[in-house]
Amino acid sequence: MKQTRYITTTIQVGNRLEIDLPNLPIGQTIEVILIIPDAPESNPRSIDRRAFLKLSIEERRRILAQQAEAALPYYEENKTEWEEWINLDIAETYAP
Repeated sequence: MKQTRYITTTIQVGNRLEIDLPNLPIGQTIEVILIIPDAPESNPRSIDRRAFLKLSIEERRRILAQQAEAALPYYEENKTEWEEWINLDIAETYAP
């Protein structure tokens, strides 16, 4: 019989999810079903590209600075991962 757990989580920076299941063994395969509620009509964190480009340069800079600040914890927490990616030596990767 399948076990069922209902967990609520939020989307993290970088569009990632974190699910903590301490009672399950490492390597066990699980099934995940996502139920995404309809987005509210006035989502202040979402703006379409054309509307963004119509904003003043000051407003665009403010929004981009806000987004950069929100992304900072992700890059601080995953520093090794993104540094390895940035420092990737493509010549070595594709060498015969």
